[in-house]
This record gives sequence, C-alpha cells and structure tokens, in this order.
Amino acid sequence: MLSERDYHQTPARKWRLSATIVLIALNVLAFLIQTNVLSQAINENYLELSPDGLLHGYVWQLLSYQFMHGGWLHLILNCWGLFVFGRGVEWVVGKPRFLLLYFMSGIIGGLFQVLAGVLWPQYFSGSTVGASAGVMGVVATFAMLFPEQRLVLLLLYVIPINLRAKSLIWLILLITALGISFPLASWRFLLGGNVAHFGHLGGILTGLAFSRFYFLKTHAPPKPGG
Repeated sequence: MLSERDYHQTPARKWRLSATIVLIALNVLAFLIQTNVLSQAINENYLELSPDGLLHGYVWQLLSYQFMHGGWLHLILNCWGLFVFGRGVEWVVGKPRFLLLYFMSGIIGGLFQVLAGVLWPQYFSGSTVGASAGVMGVVATFAMLFPEQRLVLLLLYVIPINLRAKSLIWLILLITALGISFPLASWRFLLGGNVAHFGHLGGILTGLAFSRFYFLKTHAPPKPGG
C-alpha cells in the first residue's frame, strides 16, 4: 500500500518543508485570491493560458495558469493527485528536481495545449487553467519510479479498481488519446468533462522524459579509470 512506503513515515517537522505540501498550499492560496480578489481587480484573461495571450507576448501565462482553477472540484482533484503521487517522487529525486519536474511539465503541457489551439482552433482554442499538466508529469514519473506499486482508482469517481502504477499511466494515456481524438463527442463528460487533454499529454511526456534522464544519470555505469 502507499501508506507503507518510507516517504509516508516522514516526521512532522520535515512534512512542513515538503515541496509537495508547499505546492498544494500555494494552489489553495492562489485559488482563494483568484476567486476573491483577482476577479474584481484584474481581467483573468491576462493570467489564463491561451494562444491569443501568448501571441500578444503574455509569456507569464505559462506559469500563472498553473495556479488558477475552474472551481473547487478542479482544485481538490489536482491537489489530491499531487498529494498522493508527489511525495513519493520528491522523496526519490529530491526537492530541486521535483520542482523542476512539476513546473516544466506544466510549461510544456501548456505549450502543447496552445499549439493544439493554433492548429485546430475550432476544438482547442479556449483558455486553459489548472495544475493538471504538472500533476500528470509527477504521475508519469511516479509510474516509472514505482511501476509495481498497487493503487486503488475510482473509475468515474464511483467504481473502485485495483491496478499497478505502470498500468495507470497507460490508462491515462488512453483517456487522453480519446479526449484528443473526439473533442466534441457527446460522451466526453465520461473522460472528465472540459479537460485540456493536450496539456495532459505534454505533462505526461515531460514526466517520462524526466524519468528516463534521471535513471540514466543515477544508474549510469562508472567511467573507466584514466
């Protein structure tokens, strides 16, 4: 079970220093500011990620959109995913690499979504908010680090299914492929509703690339002596 791993036994003092917990707190704080302050003080189009925004030079959107959410459920699901998978990844790769993974997954996922909006504006040109691209990068890395870890997933938020982490990433990729292939299908709500699937894809690919690079760096054979 997840709770049996060492990173779940971390002393309370270290938990306060956890990058995962800090990111969750920042996402919650940012959402409170978004809903109570920004909505009255600034046009949120400046902070949400969109093809039009990047074309106008609003490059900060690649970071700001990651701290905005479409509602409490959106926020809770992303924070829960970060909590479940982030601690294990952070425990293995360390805080600096974990933060690099998270934000790079969010940025590259955002670029994927923007590119899709430019190429197929009739389907993907809307603005994007949420931490899910970053979370997907973390999930993909978790699956590579702990491929045999058993997880319990609530299918359609109701039906519990038991699967390994390596199977979870294939399931997510399948859902992502369906979402990209059928953006206007009447049954798309079964895939999570209004989801930035290209953003998820970019985050997943970033996580897989990060994992590959990490394994090459940490498991590389020793160089021969000179």
